[in-house]
Amino acid sequence: MSVFATIVVSNSNKAEAQALTSLDMFTTEFKKGFKKYWVSSGNFPQDYYDALIDNDLVYLSLTDQSVKPIRGLFDLGLNKVITEE
Repeated sequence: MSVFATIVVSNSNKAEAQALTSLDMFTTEFKKGFKKYWVSSGNFPQDYYDALIDNDLVYLSLTDQSVKPIRGLFDLGLNKVITEE
């Protein structure tokens, strides 16, 4: 079973969130004011989702599928950081 969600973790929780899930998650940077956040969106295996929630690592979890994830983040004042490679 999985949970479709957009999950936001603070910069200080990024490493622990990745340790509980995968290094491929929480790789998209957002900012709100001077604070940095990391976002991962999609189908989370139930055990990943539960581990993030149980360890109090989640700053924000959006599970409403009627709103596009990026729209929900922008509505909450989070802005995507664009980096040139």
